[in-house]
Amino acid sequence: MADAARFKRIAPYAIVCAGAGYLYYLAANFSYHQRAGVLGPDAWPKLVLGVLIFLCLYEIAKRLLPTRQDKSADGALEDLMRSSLEAHGAAGLRAAEESHPWLLAGGMALTAIYVAAIQTLGFFLATVIYVAAFIALGGYRRWKTVAAVSVIGTLLLVFFFMRVVYVSLPIGREPFAQVTLLLMQLMGIR
Repeated sequence: MADAARFKRIAPYAIVCAGAGYLYYLAANFSYHQRAGVLGPDAWPKLVLGVLIFLCLYEIAKRLLPTRQDKSADGALEDLMRSSLEAHGAAGLRAAEESHPWLLAGGMALTAIYVAAIQTLGFFLATVIYVAAFIALGGYRRWKTVAAVSVIGTLLLVFFFMRVVYVSLPIGREPFAQVTLLLMQLMGIR
């Protein structure tokens, strides 16, 4: 019985690990013309899949190795929920079941507008506006923080995608393209 329970706990990680191993094998066998000093198309998939395989193996080992404490994080969470229900009754449960369908619809609409606007505004401007609007939709009202998070976060994304991963992002149409081109020049991106 204990072996069946253990197998149930590791099965999803084993399946994902096997799938990632197969995809890693495929990525390792990409055929392309390799240029010196330039990452090939296999580099990023192999990195991501390698991390995924490592994490799956870690989770499998964690579930197979005996621990000093038989209580898992799931058990601790269940104990916390049970004690909360005992203390607060069903009122606490109703608060946890609260839903906001209008916020969901608003988030979906923002995403659709973002997708439509990104070609016109360019990645930087569209993403700054999208992140700020999404944070505001969620109810956060410290506008200086919203502005800082949206601008700094988008700058980090632009740097990562264009400078590290070498992904071409939408520049936008005039006059918005000028903002993106200036930003690329300041960041040393060609």
